[in-house]
Amino acid sequence: MRNFIRNIILLTAVFTAGFFPVKTVFSQNKQQKKSIGVPPKPPQKHYSKSNLAMSYYYSGQYDKALQLYKELYKENPGYTYYRYYLNSLIQLKKFNEAEKLVKKQLKMSPDSFRFKIDLAYLYSLEGNNKKKDKILNKVISSLPDNRNIIINIAYSLQSHGFFDKAVYVYNVAREKGLGDYDYDFELATAYNYSGDYEKMFDLLLDYANKHPEAVDRVKSRVQSLLLRDVDDNLSGLFRKKILLRAQADPSNPVYAEMLMWYSLQVKDFDLALRQAISIDKRFRDQEEKLLDVAEVAYSNGNYDIAVKASEYLLKKKKKNPFLPESYEMYFKARLKLVTEKGNKVDKKTWEELEKAGETSLENSGYANSTALIKDLAHLKAFRLNKPVEAINLLDKGIEHSIYSKDKAVLKMEKADILAFTGKFWEASLLYAQVENSMKNEPLGYEAKFRNARLFYFKGEFQWAKTRLDVLKGSTSKLIANDAIELSFFIKEMLEIDTLGLTLREFAAADQYAYQQKYDSALIFLKDIEQSSSLPFYRGNVLFKEGQIFEKIKEFGKADSVYTLLFQNYPESVKADNALFRSAEINRLYLKNIKKAGELYLKIMKNYPESIYATEARKKYRNLKKENGTS
Repeated sequence: MRNFIRNIILLTAVFTAGFFPVKTVFSQNKQQKKSIGVPPKPPQKHYSKSNLAMSYYYSGQYDKALQLYKELYKENPGYTYYRYYLNSLIQLKKFNEAEKLVKKQLKMSPDSFRFKIDLAYLYSLEGNNKKKDKILNKVISSLPDNRNIIINIAYSLQSHGFFDKAVYVYNVAREKGLGDYDYDFELATAYNYSGDYEKMFDLLLDYANKHPEAVDRVKSRVQSLLLRDVDDNLSGLFRKKILLRAQADPSNPVYAEMLMWYSLQVKDFDLALRQAISIDKRFRDQEEKLLDVAEVAYSNGNYDIAVKASEYLLKKKKKNPFLPESYEMYFKARLKLVTEKGNKVDKKTWEELEKAGETSLENSGYANSTALIKDLAHLKAFRLNKPVEAINLLDKGIEHSIYSKDKAVLKMEKADILAFTGKFWEASLLYAQVENSMKNEPLGYEAKFRNARLFYFKGEFQWAKTRLDVLKGSTSKLIANDAIELSFFIKEMLEIDTLGLTLREFAAADQYAYQQKYDSALIFLKDIEQSSSLPFYRGNVLFKEGQIFEKIKEFGKADSVYTLLFQNYPESVKADNALFRSAEINRLYLKNIKKAGELYLKIMKNYPESIYATEARKKYRNLKKENGTS
């Protein structure tokens, strides 16, 4: 009984805050206190006593709260203290006293439906359904011709758990035309609480169709349902409903838009694209919707759909008011799609992409195209070996940039290209400029790290370590971790090899890997492996080999190398790194979910202090949840 009372009370607060299934409300609010409704704030003059009463009430000390609210109500018999007083009586099961209190209120306000419903609720708690039904039927049979009062009556019924009665109220009002209003939206809410989701969705879609200007309101309600729909039952039902309507009435823009919107919510980007194209062809001038699909798909990693959407827009040419945005989306999505293939892309494909980027830049202009310029310059330098063209492009972008952060982003890319071509001194000067202009910003810390890494490449290990140690306290966790790892590596290597000969080979391998000369990098690593059997050397060699294989998308080889590392050298400082990378490769690329889970678990058990332990635990739980084993 206590749980039932508590759950009924919670619905009042929930009803005003959102719209979702009753079973979800109950399960998510088990720790909240019981009450019928949320009364307004007590009058200020009684604040001290009422505050103490409220404290007792919400801490579950209802006997103490009751005494204080009884006094407060006697001094001021208004609705505020009445509600807390009544709730306290109900919690203590003092139903006779509660009944007297409600009847007293009814004497003062004989026409008040709130107090009548309170009385019916008390009878229901006592099991006296005959008296309960008599009161409720009388309330319903005398509904006024007033929209607001009808909605408040239904709301009061819902807050007391009389869900079917609330539905009945709205249906009676609709049949009789009371309040000159259709009550579609409100009745949908009532059906939600009563568990009739089919009728709920039908009414929501009816409401959207009758009131196109209120489509966003319907979307908001449906979205709140989908967010709490753990089993996807409601999602599947809504999909069925909206598909049927869109197919039966293809000329209806409301249903067409709702279907496209829904498909984006559930990340069905194929359906979203088909629907967006259909809307554009049928209703014309809907380019913005297609661009929305492209952007949402891109942000979710579905670059193929982003490319297809932007390709469709580009075919419209000057009829498309979003032509610059369409070119840019096509270029960046296609770039992502191609880059995922690694070294398996031929030169012709990169050249086609270069042309697409240049066309996009022609349409967008230099002033507000920082990301586009950066990506195009990177492609020219690192994919097509055109560093001079890339640097000229970046210089032009820097010249046209308005904001200091945009200039810094482009300077960072220019420094990377200079380092890539072996012009370390010029690169170092640019990194220093970015560092000074972006102090205490992530970009500034990143510039400091890359500059330190340059000194490492050049063999100036102590100077590199000094700069890396400064970065250990960086606000960016990723940069701090990278700095700590490289600093530790240099320190450990110099303790083993005081002359730094082997460390120079490692630095050369890392430099070649950075310059995408992977074959040369692997040769250096093999030389180190053959010249020494020290576990510290072997562990680092294997880890760096694994990183290279990942970069060139040889995920099977990368997994094998990482496995060799953590199996043969479990004490290596890179063992936990290798375990985590192997788990990620199996989860994301090899699709061996079982093995990925085992590897995450191994990190948690064998390396609980690892920086990857927390992330491994999170991903392990997600895998269990996704595969229904939690």
